[in-house]
Amino acid sequence: MSAYELRADLVQTFERKPLAVVDGLPGDHAELTPAQLRALSAALLRIADDADAQPMGVRTFKRQRRAYPLASTTR
Repeated sequence: MSAYELRADLVQTFERKPLAVVDGLPGDHAELTPAQLRALSAALLRIADDADAQPMGVRTFKRQRRAYPLASTTR
């Protein structure tokens, strides 16, 4: 997973709740080491935190596209 990143659009639902649209997730039957799984998990947690931190509402919401690099692992 070196030089690998997830990309996320931080948006909101019709009910004005946080939503992340994530690109770059491993596909079906992905073979990942424990270190790669931890890097993926850490990136997903960062995305969740950023989505929760977005101001929700008609006037305050701004759609954002962000990149979340995964830590390079050699294991």
